[in-house]
Amino acid sequence: MKRRNPFQLPTMNALFTFESAARLGRLSLAAKELRTSQPAISRDIAKLEKMLSTRLFERSRNGVTLTDAGRRFHDAVVNGVSIIHAAASEIASQPDYEQVVIACSHEASHCYLMPQFEALQEALGDHVRIRILTYHHHIKDLPSEPAVDVMFCWEAAIPDQEPILVHIEAVRPLCSPDYAARHADILNGPVHSWSSLTFLDHIRPNEGWATWEDWFKAAGHPQHTPQFVGFDSYVYMLEAAAAGRGLVLGWRYFIERYLQIGVLVELSDGFIKFDNHYCGVLTERGRKNPMAYKCLKFLDNSAKILMRTTYI
Repeated sequence: MKRRNPFQLPTMNALFTFESAARLGRLSLAAKELRTSQPAISRDIAKLEKMLSTRLFERSRNGVTLTDAGRRFHDAVVNGVSIIHAAASEIASQPDYEQVVIACSHEASHCYLMPQFEALQEALGDHVRIRILTYHHHIKDLPSEPAVDVMFCWEAAIPDQEPILVHIEAVRPLCSPDYAARHADILNGPVHSWSSLTFLDHIRPNEGWATWEDWFKAAGHPQHTPQFVGFDSYVYMLEAAAAGRGLVLGWRYFIERYLQIGVLVELSDGFIKFDNHYCGVLTERGRKNPMAYKCLKFLDNSAKILMRTTYI
């Protein structure tokens, strides 16, 4: 006995004919919509009813109406075609490139990622599109679309998972060469004599960054309370320092471009390390994206090279 194919289905032509006749209620209108003849529509429906061993339509002078079986089959056809159409549209709209979406603060984007962007693009390849999304203050403000692959944040803000990339926070004071020259006598002395200098500082809530008070505890306090000038963004602080407006606390990995072009110079004996960790974390989506791993691997190697060549 010949076994029937469990996946035997009507042809797409028969399904489209059936759907059109059911929706329009007249075979003549279905024929016009599908650009064929009414006898051809009738034949296709008759073949379909024979295949399914049931009547799908009730015929009358006013047209055709669905039987109970016809209504069930029509619902299934409409749902199936909708699913196929949605899948086809999604696939057709997919870009022909791979993508890595990185979420970070504005400061990290400007000071950390953008100086390495061209080298990162070269490492990942021209077929990979790198998108950087900046979020403000808290991780909860991350946009939902496009979905993020890599997230940069302070350790306290990350989910319960091992970060792939970790930078231990290390800071030192910086200022412009002109400011350093104008205040050389003071800057060459101990920190307790720095009271007359201007310190550039954050005014928004701290999200993990070390503060001047943290640095003072490690390096010594000025004898008198110095002048602090507040800024809403670390980028603005760096630009103000480069313009000669005072001292800024420089974070390793965020200040190299300013040092390389000579608009800022380093002060004190070196970096002071803290227990804060700035992390690169793969999201659930990112763990399925090989390019996200490659992105963090590149940045990790870049940091190691920077340590060997810049901070001797």
